[in-house]
Amino acid sequence: MPCTIISHLDAMLYRIQYLLGAMLGIFSLVYILFGIVGWLSSDASFQDVLTCFVLASIHVVAAGGLFIASIRSYRRECARLETVVRVLQERHAGRVTVADVAALADVSHDDAREYLVRNANTRDVVITEGRNGNDAFLFGQQYRNN
Repeated sequence: MPCTIISHLDAMLYRIQYLLGAMLGIFSLVYILFGIVGWLSSDASFQDVLTCFVLASIHVVAAGGLFIASIRSYRRECARLETVVRVLQERHAGRVTVADVAALADVSHDDAREYLVRNANTRDVVITEGRNGNDAFLFGQQYRNN
């Protein structure tokens, strides 16, 4: 059970990194605003203004690093999902279900469905609705009659 929780957290990692990067970006804007206001109003010392700009630059660098890490994690998850879908297509003659993708790729059903629907827009796919939201996707022209 702990392994499943860790893998689901790993699947959500790119979302968490993206949100943390956005928060750091907002904090950097606040520090920049404080620095500019302190500089223009001449109420703050040079050291206070410099501190604001140094903190803002640290936050910008950290936000950029988190955004890049988020993009890499997202691409890694998409590559894993693509591999799982390709294997399932070969095993089941083009028929892929949301539950199979979620189980093999170790992602949530919502993430698996989102990925399959996004892929359905770029490929020749027939979607059949199953029980309990377990949709089946039939990939490829040769699988239309399945």
